[in-house]
Amino acid sequence: MTGQALRAEVGCPYLRIMFTKLDLIERIIATTDEKVLEKVSQALATEKDDLAFTKEHLALLEERRARRNAGEGMGYSLTEVKRMLKKK
Repeated sequence: MTGQALRAEVGCPYLRIMFTKLDLIERIIATTDEKVLEKVSQALATEKDDLAFTKEHLALLEERRARRNAGEGMGYSLTEVKRMLKKK
């Protein structure tokens, strides 16, 4: 049974993702086409870049962290956040 067939039969999203990964790994290992490998490499590099913070975002996060550490910012526990959300 192929990875694609297994994914279709599995109801659990986590397992579907795992089968997708295994299928991709098998296909990458089997390929000898350097162009395909380069495209995979570029796709993964782009994904990593999409998750990177800009200098502006990092500065904002650092500013907020400094305010919080100085006691100037508000923070909530998970329990408090859940309680506030239930009130809405």
